[in-house]
Amino acid sequence: MKTDPVSPQIKKTITAGELTLTIETPPDLDKLLETAAQESPHSVDAIPYYSILWPSAIALAKHLSENCALLKGARVIELGCGLGLPSILCARMGAEVIATDFHPGNEQWLQHNAALNQATLNYQQLDWNTFVAADPDLPIPPVSLIIGSDLIYERKHIAALVCAINALCSPGGNVIIADPGRDHLQLFASTMKKAGWDHTLEIRDDIFIMHFQRPL
Repeated sequence: MKTDPVSPQIKKTITAGELTLTIETPPDLDKLLETAAQESPHSVDAIPYYSILWPSAIALAKHLSENCALLKGARVIELGCGLGLPSILCARMGAEVIATDFHPGNEQWLQHNAALNQATLNYQQLDWNTFVAADPDLPIPPVSLIIGSDLIYERKHIAALVCAINALCSPGGNVIIADPGRDHLQLFASTMKKAGWDHTLEIRDDIFIMHFQRPL
C-alpha cells in the first residue's frame, strides 16, 4: 500500500459553515505505529497522533467557522496541527496562519491537505519545551489568536503548553482549545487561570471548546 501523501489516500469531507473541506489521512496507521515502536520504543512523543483526524479538530473547525470576526486578517498559530483541518479553515477564511507541530512526520500531510483545499499557510516544527526558559528566544512572533485541538493527552506537556501560549499570544489576544474531556483538562484550565487567563467553556458535539482571553 502506498504511503506517499501525493497519491490519493483516505479522504474525509468536512462541512464547516459555508466551507466544504477535504482531508486525506495516512492509509496505514498500524504501519506508522509499528515504525514508531521500532525507531523510538520509549518515546510517547514519537506516536503518530498526527495521522488521525480527531473529532476535536472537526469541532474546532466548525466553531471557528462561526466566529469569522476573529479570523479575517488575523495572524493565527495552530499548536499541534496534525493533518491541518483548523489551520486550513482559518487560511480559507482570510487569516495568516502558521501551523505548528512537534512530530516530524506530519508536515508532508499538512502541506498536501493545504494544497488539496487551495489554502496558503506556513508550517513550522515547534517544541513547546522551547518556551519553558525564563526568557526564551521566540521562534515565532506573537499573534492575536492561538488554536489547538486534542493537546492535553499527556500531563507532562501541560506546563510547556501554557508557557508556549503565554509566549506566543499577544496582549488582548485569544486562545481556543478543543478537547474531548481528557483526564487533564481541568488541570490545564486551572494552570491557564493561574497564568492570568480568563476563559469560557461550551460543549459542541460532545467536545469541550475552551475560549481563553488575555487581558490587555
